[in-house]
Amino acid sequence: MFIAAVLLAGLTAYAGAAAEAGVQAAVVAAAPAERSVLVRGAAAEGRAEKIRAAYEEGAAQERAAHGEADSSTGRPASAGTPAVDSAGTPSANSAGSPGSAGKPGSAGVAGGGWRVSSASYASGWAVDGAGAGATPDSNGLVYADVVVLEELPEHADLASGDWPADQPGKRTAALAEPVAELLGLTTGDTMRLLDRRTDEIVPVTVSGLWRPRDATDPYWLLLPDVFSGRLPQTATHGPIVVSGKTFAADFAEGASAGWLVQPELFGATQTGGTQTPGTPTGATPASGNPAATLSGMTIERVGRTAEIVAAVGARLPEVTGLAASATITTGIPVLAERLDRADLVRRSALVTPVLLLAVLGGYALTLVALLLGEARRGETALLRARGASRRQLAGYAAAEAFVLVLPAALLAPPLAVALVRIVPLPGALRLEPVLTGSVWLIAALAAAGGILALTVPALRKARTYVAETAGRARLPIFRRAGIDLVVVALAVLGWIQLRQYSSPIAGGTGTTGGTGTTGGAIAGVDPLLAAAPTLGVLTGAVLAIRLLPPIARFAAARLNRGVSRSPLLGTWQAGRRAHAGPMVMLALAVAAATVSWALADTARASIDDQAEQTVGADLRLVEEGGVAPDNRLAELTALPGVRTVVPGWRESMPLSAGSDPAELIALDTKAGAGVMLGRDDAMGGPPAEVLAWLAAERKSEITGRTLKSGKIVTTGGPVRTLAVFTDGHRVDLGTSDDGKPATFNADTATATSSGPATSDPATSDPATPSLAGFLVEPFASSDLLGNPITTTWRITGQEGEWQSVTRSGGGAAPDDDGTLTATSRFAVTPVVIREPVPVAMTREAMTDLNATQGATAFLSINSASVPVTVVAVVDRIPGTTGGPAILADRPALDATLFTAYGIAPRTTEWWIKGNPTVAASGLDVLDRAEIAGSAARDPFGAGARVALFLAAFGAVLLAAAGIAADSRATAGRRAGELAVLHTLGAGPRLLARSLVVEQAFLAGVGSLAGLAVGLLVAGAMAPLLVLTPTAVRPVPEPVLQVGWLPTAGSVALLVGVALALSALTAAAAARKLPAARLRLGAER
Repeated sequence: MFIAAVLLAGLTAYAGAAAEAGVQAAVVAAAPAERSVLVRGAAAEGRAEKIRAAYEEGAAQERAAHGEADSSTGRPASAGTPAVDSAGTPSANSAGSPGSAGKPGSAGVAGGGWRVSSASYASGWAVDGAGAGATPDSNGLVYADVVVLEELPEHADLASGDWPADQPGKRTAALAEPVAELLGLTTGDTMRLLDRRTDEIVPVTVSGLWRPRDATDPYWLLLPDVFSGRLPQTATHGPIVVSGKTFAADFAEGASAGWLVQPELFGATQTGGTQTPGTPTGATPASGNPAATLSGMTIERVGRTAEIVAAVGARLPEVTGLAASATITTGIPVLAERLDRADLVRRSALVTPVLLLAVLGGYALTLVALLLGEARRGETALLRARGASRRQLAGYAAAEAFVLVLPAALLAPPLAVALVRIVPLPGALRLEPVLTGSVWLIAALAAAGGILALTVPALRKARTYVAETAGRARLPIFRRAGIDLVVVALAVLGWIQLRQYSSPIAGGTGTTGGTGTTGGAIAGVDPLLAAAPTLGVLTGAVLAIRLLPPIARFAAARLNRGVSRSPLLGTWQAGRRAHAGPMVMLALAVAAATVSWALADTARASIDDQAEQTVGADLRLVEEGGVAPDNRLAELTALPGVRTVVPGWRESMPLSAGSDPAELIALDTKAGAGVMLGRDDAMGGPPAEVLAWLAAERKSEITGRTLKSGKIVTTGGPVRTLAVFTDGHRVDLGTSDDGKPATFNADTATATSSGPATSDPATSDPATPSLAGFLVEPFASSDLLGNPITTTWRITGQEGEWQSVTRSGGGAAPDDDGTLTATSRFAVTPVVIREPVPVAMTREAMTDLNATQGATAFLSINSASVPVTVVAVVDRIPGTTGGPAILADRPALDATLFTAYGIAPRTTEWWIKGNPTVAASGLDVLDRAEIAGSAARDPFGAGARVALFLAAFGAVLLAAAGIAADSRATAGRRAGELAVLHTLGAGPRLLARSLVVEQAFLAGVGSLAGLAVGLLVAGAMAPLLVLTPTAVRPVPEPVLQVGWLPTAGSVALLVGVALALSALTAAAAARKLPAARLRLGAER
């Protein structure tokens, strides 16, 4: 009783502490959009203040609805002053304008727990003479995203130069590093902006380059192109940030505005001067990072904020005057829902260990009550014969039970909390269990169960003294099987329902959440689905009880053919037992331990599989700026621990109208064969084999060309020429002009190149990238009158045939002297026979594209139509989210894009084999081992696994206690029988061996039955019970993992305990045989 109470109370205390830590971790990891509200619409006077006032009013109404009179959120409602002018747009001299850092009011609109930041966006502008990295539309236009932004110096760091300032007669702009790279600009350059309404050219000087300080800051939702330099699937490049006065003077016509509203979700006080473990470095309240404000973080607070956001959002267009121009985007309701579902996951994950312990504890108590009742059957019959009523007998039993369980009920809760504090937890997980009312309640319920188990036998209908002492009559088989059939039916139904809904959460889950409903849910957890593993274990125990007698009789019949009588006597005794207490206890314990270990190992293996699917390699590095600097690969290959580096790029692209965007990954499939990692079931075999198939189908590739020294001669104005290499990096060969050729030296030009395309020092020599061609960029495409400028271009010293290719897909051969002519930017490429690009596609992508394996389909990549051949159809592509995805052979794809459209994709990510420590700036590091380790330390997941460990440990303890009680009772119950057998001539050794055989037989059958049941239940249900903290099915699907070592250890320990106790009991019984013979018939 005490063991069961301590285990259940400890599990309850542990669950509460893990829940608190899990909520904090989930909120800290929330996406920026889930911590803010983004409002877009037309600019007008006082609109920022109206938006703030609307949300503050909604918060006040919500507090009033909850009966809260105090509206304080930690700072005065009047804190902060709107940094807007009377037009509702950032004022020309706004303190929040770039360059105003440190001035009063630069904190933006704040107060009452709601912070508002504003931005204004120009429209109708394009970049004239954009660099080679820019992506124009089908008409060759590169659009410009010109903005003025509040508080930028508080959220970004200058890489070079200064913030834009208001200088008479001079326009300046600060560019984010990615867009500067795409446009080919740096500090001090002049950018030509084209007003498409008037065709007027506005020169703007680049005053500086900057980068975001914290990529997780919701502030950057105001600038969706800040990290890539270009809005996805568009030709709009930015942000190009100008000062308030410059924007008002030149860019205000037709401008729109955006407002970012950040509620104080996470409490009003910042955690002391130390950083919270596991939170991002540099997290501050100003950045909007929740890691800096952990106090007060509760599911209820987030839920109430979501209600405010929804209510205010419904009336915001009307109260602010935005009307139909308003678009409101927020993920706060999604965050609230995810936290609710995470709490459901926590509860559902704890159902299995709690029920297993409850079943084992209940059976142990029932076994003790049964043994106690049998031992006192004669006493009870005598009391009834002397006139004791059932009520009196029940009162005596209840009083005795109360005395027995009271110490357990009082001591178990504090002892359980103390033990939980010292339980070693995975990683750096820190929990602070508290002695709450729920802990006392569970202990009280366990005590009540103990009292009930000891009292119920006394309530049986009274029988005669002879009937009571004669033993128990066996019920007909159908009546005995009634409860068994109910348990089996419930277990089968639970398994079927669990397979249908794929989750114990009410309504089930899918990759994006559940859609069905199971009905009868308790706090969101379907009791039948959550109890399915426990019902399965009970079913196995029930079958073991029913199968024991025939198995024992069969064994006795087989052993009767031998000469040894101790096995025969032992198995005969096991078969004639009135109850199979120790065997069922062992079966339950072994099955519970097996299910617990299998669930824990399956969940842990799923974490590793998810990390491998997310990263796709040992390490994947993503360029934060969108494109890689030219020396990046050389920098990476020089890192200790790097074996192979494969550059790649990816694009998100819709395959059909209304379908989810597919992820396109371009990778050198030959070099990446040993780098890409994934489960074999993801790609229908080892990833290396699939990549080898793609590499074998490569028929178009630019190889064998190297850059030679020479000069470039042009006419038509200044022209910049870039050499493009097959790994995506570029080298500036200089600027030429009429009569001023650009001379370059090949050795000097390639000295700062990115290095080898791939490098595996352990297996191969570095492969130097080939020259793919050239990008020719005239500084101006038209004169002052708008007439197109014709550019001629000729290069010397190079080998092979060349052609010019424009972005629209047109091309031309050179003149006899090698001169190429065009009226816009163009590429110079070798003449290559283009064949379809070999790709591997997921089934979802195949369906969306309406493609078939082996046939040719067409992909629209950067507005270019590319023919592809589907070589392999796979379930998932490593390195993706598990949705629609395409893996393309990069050399073939790059060759097609460059030679057909002049598109030279830049490397955006690096796939690495090895275990290096990466400290390079500008890289988002995706480390497979680190991601798996971080997920393993998540309080929700770690809490569930530790709870399963406690369940397995508790099962061993409870089984040991039950076996000890049964062994002691067996010794007393068999004393008379053994004395009779000894009188008839059976020796003490024979009788002792028969007792050991009996217990060993019961232990062996129970352990084997429990192991079989545990494996069957785990195989059928364990993968379906594993969920992510967001209550969705993991990607990839979990695969059963059995912890054979701990499982075998549990079985061996339990069997060893049973055999040791039986040996002790047999030895004691043998010593007491002479005395037992003297007492034969005394009880009569």
